[in-house]
Amino acid sequence: MSFSEDELADRLDQVGRMPYGRGQVAAVEELLRHVDASGSDNLKYVTRLLATTAYQYGGEPAKAFVTFSWCLAAYDRGEGDPAQDHHLFWYFKWMVSSLTMFPEVPLDRTAGVLDDMERRYRLAGHTLNPVHQHRRLVAQHIGDRETAAEQYRLWCATPRGAMADCIGCEPTAKVAYLAWEGRHEDAVALALPVLDGQMTCVEQPHSILTELLVPYLRTGRLTEAADAHRNAYRAIQGNRAELTAVADHVAFCTRTGNHARALELVERHLGWLQEPPTPFSDMRFSAVAAGALSRIADAGHSGLTLRRGSDEIGVVELRDELTERARVLAARFDARNGTDEVGRLTAEALAAEPLVDHLPLSGTARKAAARTAPEPPKVELPGSPEELAELAEAQWARADIAEALTTWERFDEVAPEATGTLRARRLNALGAVQAGQDPDLAEQTWRQAAELCAEAGDEPRRQAMLGRIAMLYCLTERGEQGYPLLVETCAEIDRVGDADRRLAAKLRLVAGLQALHRHEEADEVLAGLDPLVAESGKPDLAAQVAFERAQRSGSVEDAERAVELWRAVGPCNALCRAVVLAGNAYARTGDLPQAYQLMGDAVTATDPHLRGRAAHQRGRMALDLDRTKDAYESLVDAIAALSAGEERVGVAYAQVDLAAACLGLDRPGELADAVEDALPVLTRIGDDDEAARARFLLAKAYRALGRGVQALELLDLVADHCREGGNPAGAGQMLSAAAEILDSLDRDAEAAQRFAEAAEAYHEAELPVEELSCRRRCATSWLWGGENELAVEALGTADGLAAELGETEPALVWEHAMLGYDGARVLANTERFGEALIRVAPVAERFRRLQAYTEAAMAEALRGRLLVDLDRLAEAEQVLTEALAALPEELQGPRQQLAALLERIKG
Repeated sequence: MSFSEDELADRLDQVGRMPYGRGQVAAVEELLRHVDASGSDNLKYVTRLLATTAYQYGGEPAKAFVTFSWCLAAYDRGEGDPAQDHHLFWYFKWMVSSLTMFPEVPLDRTAGVLDDMERRYRLAGHTLNPVHQHRRLVAQHIGDRETAAEQYRLWCATPRGAMADCIGCEPTAKVAYLAWEGRHEDAVALALPVLDGQMTCVEQPHSILTELLVPYLRTGRLTEAADAHRNAYRAIQGNRAELTAVADHVAFCTRTGNHARALELVERHLGWLQEPPTPFSDMRFSAVAAGALSRIADAGHSGLTLRRGSDEIGVVELRDELTERARVLAARFDARNGTDEVGRLTAEALAAEPLVDHLPLSGTARKAAARTAPEPPKVELPGSPEELAELAEAQWARADIAEALTTWERFDEVAPEATGTLRARRLNALGAVQAGQDPDLAEQTWRQAAELCAEAGDEPRRQAMLGRIAMLYCLTERGEQGYPLLVETCAEIDRVGDADRRLAAKLRLVAGLQALHRHEEADEVLAGLDPLVAESGKPDLAAQVAFERAQRSGSVEDAERAVELWRAVGPCNALCRAVVLAGNAYARTGDLPQAYQLMGDAVTATDPHLRGRAAHQRGRMALDLDRTKDAYESLVDAIAALSAGEERVGVAYAQVDLAAACLGLDRPGELADAVEDALPVLTRIGDDDEAARARFLLAKAYRALGRGVQALELLDLVADHCREGGNPAGAGQMLSAAAEILDSLDRDAEAAQRFAEAAEAYHEAELPVEELSCRRRCATSWLWGGENELAVEALGTADGLAAELGETEPALVWEHAMLGYDGARVLANTERFGEALIRVAPVAERFRRLQAYTEAAMAEALRGRLLVDLDRLAEAEQVLTEALAALPEELQGPRQQLAALLERIKG
């Protein structure tokens, strides 16, 4: 298929407006094939200039060598386009920088390009500022400090000119040099004025923020360092061309003790090594990633794995692989350069140690880290082993686990060689700790304790140990073995034990039955415990029975009874656990205010896991109650507690809810921080629904932060998730949100297509109002994109749907009014002024029915313009005068336009 010169030029303009990346690279290469087949020499020239830019910013700089050389040769033959000379000369800088990144390119070739660049700049009358900048770059790359210092001096002394980097990029390169020289205070001082200004370059401010990471750390500006990391990494996280900068952010995480985030970043970008932009970026990322993995292994996490494609690879195996990869590449660079500079920097990256123990990386994380945990009540520990054992067991029964472990530690100091029943009691506690991590080891510990009880003649306690083993079987899918043993131990304890032991045995039986999903039998056992509770007389046992009943019934009354009985025992984690149960019971009845109030008592728990879950639930309740500020505070508390308890998954869920609170508080930066931390965890555990919710929130934040392209990528993922889950309404919502972003980016044709897709999804979901809105907006997007015929066609589709729906509700009245207004604009653009006038005539009245008086005035203003177009000036003057009077004062632009139009009519 052949294209005309005008069609190719239009396509060139479209490709030039595409976002950088593989899509643009593919588009420009396809265009180049058509241009070479049928385009003019000038079009071949400018298309290759565009391709050079696409390759540079799309992560394929090696291809730019070819297109740039072609253009330079054409320029030397006198076949270049003088209007493009600025671009051609500018690209010399890219070539010099990129040539250093490929060890197969001899260093003298780079020097030759630099000399040619200087010669051409002199002939064209350009300042040599960029030449000195790039001579410094080459000298720094090979470690020639003397030459680098002299070129830096000349660079700073030479005036800027048309070829100088922008006001953000030139200081970025200077910061990089100063940091290399260890002049970190100078680097920060140089950057401050730049960061205070406005930068519009595609490479800023993320480039200068990345270069400032180490200077900020070295000068103690830790908050600035953390903020620079979050803001800069957010901008580059999806851009393969920025692999070297990504490596700098992995290194930053290692240097600040954020090993978990370093691991996430390594895993996220590991696949980029399959097609790295340059060998240098390959080497740099490999070295930094290997260094991060070494620190993770050194911290005792050598058993962790990372996803690489569809496979998993261990931390140590990947570390060794990347270490070798980095060293081989570094050796190639040093061989080319004739110095050891690249190898030295690679060795530093491999051996990098934290500069600070741990730096919270977001405002929320800093707030969470500053939250103080509740202190447990001070207890004076008794002196005897027997009393210590009694106290520790009582603390455990009240769910004060940390306190119990502290008491047992004191027991170990006082009675390191305990024997008999005392030793059995200690082993019982040890087995309880082991059960959650290593059930087999717990069983061995409890069997040893049972043997000690048998030797001591303590049959009730021996049966209790065996009962714990039986319950463990029930909890670990060995119920056919555990349940008979559980029944047997209960029977034996009924025969030989006191009321306390018999009651404890029944509660173990209840737990075993529930683990086996034999809930009715468990309820029967619970219902018959009142006589034993009365006989025992122990408040904590009575409270525990009440708690178990409340858990089973879910009723407010039972939960309140459990809270009452635990309050009688005293402050403890078991009381907080009962309060959470009661709060959830109230929430199920719809009494959220009471549930929220109750949860406030639970956040006093000393157990960070319990406190974190309580604060998280309280935060969600506050969100449902539209108490957004309270929700935010509770969710920060939740993150603090869950982080202290090392519940990374729990933290992730709390972070997503915190993001929802940040959305309500208009804090897009904090929202983004929270979701960016949570998403890798949610993805890894496979919670696709929560990950989709998180991505939707993050898309809102990115849009507010001016990162529309990244927001689009997220919305596409969520739309796909909705489709796969049979949720066309959700897909429609995502597609229409994406269309709005495309509209804001002036990608009108794509916006029209997304609105059409959204309309189809809403049609499938049987949401006609939303469908009508999207079909109308599809028409206006085609209009803004200059596709008038498509706009009229889309308008006809919307009109057909509107006729079917009528105006039976306010939302439909609004859509009919908007369709009349937007349809009139579409028709006016095709010079069908009479039809447009008929269409807009009833619109103002519809808006007035909805008390939308500003919109009514805008509709009348459009009617007045159409009357002018039809040369019905007297009518136009009256309509426009009334519309001007009705427009609010704050709409200065439309008011001035109407006033000018009225003057023209009267004149």
